[in-house]
Amino acid sequence: MRKEIEEIIRRNVSDPRIGFFTITYVNVSPDLKHVKVGISFMGSSTEKETGFKGIKSATGYIQHKLGKKLFLKYTPSIEFVFDERKEYRIEELLSEIRKERDERDKGKD
Repeated sequence: MRKEIEEIIRRNVSDPRIGFFTITYVNVSPDLKHVKVGISFMGSSTEKETGFKGIKSATGYIQHKLGKKLFLKYTPSIEFVFDERKEYRIEELLSEIRKERDERDKGKD
């Protein structure tokens, strides 16, 4: 379901507010009626907030398109959740790399 949702957003949603994003997780309820989708955005905090607003406003459309792709009795309701976990980990790793590089460069002087 992750691939289908991502494909719908990338190919069918033309909201300019939605920039670079990653779907970090998809949790489907046991009855297949509800889907919780974690999504993270790249960019400044304003760009992230704007991108998430774009996704939220397109939720009904995404749900409609997903219903046409899935062969289920009911189209699941979709809830998008802003997820920064992945981004924080990337920033943490980049910070460690910069720190190690700076320490190494200091040792050369």
